[in-house]
Amino acid sequence: MPITLDTSLPESLYPLAWLIGSWEGSGALTSTTEGEPDARLEQTLECSAREDGTLEWSATTYRVDAPAPLPPTSAFARDEAPRPAPDGSGERRLLHRESGIWTVGEMLPGQDRAAAEAARPGTPESWLSHRLAARFSRDDVAEDWAGEVRGPRARLALAGSDGEVIATRLFGYVSGRLMWLWEHRTEVPGGQPGETALTPLLSLEMHRA
Repeated sequence: MPITLDTSLPESLYPLAWLIGSWEGSGALTSTTEGEPDARLEQTLECSAREDGTLEWSATTYRVDAPAPLPPTSAFARDEAPRPAPDGSGERRLLHRESGIWTVGEMLPGQDRAAAEAARPGTPESWLSHRLAARFSRDDVAEDWAGEVRGPRARLALAGSDGEVIATRLFGYVSGRLMWLWEHRTEVPGGQPGETALTPLLSLEMHRA
């Protein structure tokens, strides 16, 4: 599905035009307990332009007493075989509410703007990468994430005090749907002492509300 650019948007938000709007969907919360099945998630999301040229993010996520989608979403599937899960009661419980402000920064160096502008709109050759920053707040705790947006894809990373990436968020606009994955750093089961890796925390497949 092509992206329609709203020319009333601040020019600074053109790289995120595909994200702006109201979304709703479902996905999976990955279990961190051995033998416990993943849980189903449902989320509503509002992304809107602010007068200062930034993007406002507002997400409400519920945990549902029901089997997680298998695979969790069509975009972010886990390699291992799905574990059996009970039918569940379908009861919804608030997991968290999150607000945020996204800021698109300058174009990353080493790119050919002229070639991108000459390419057919919507093709990978027409995409340019821009710096991206986001500040997310949950339960009065704020986190500063940084990354980049390139075409209908965005990646954000959260660094710890030692500079190591402790979490990532990946976003993609695919056939009119918004796919997004949140990974966090956890210990590797059976790995070396202190060995960690980024593993899925939640994954969602959203459609426009």
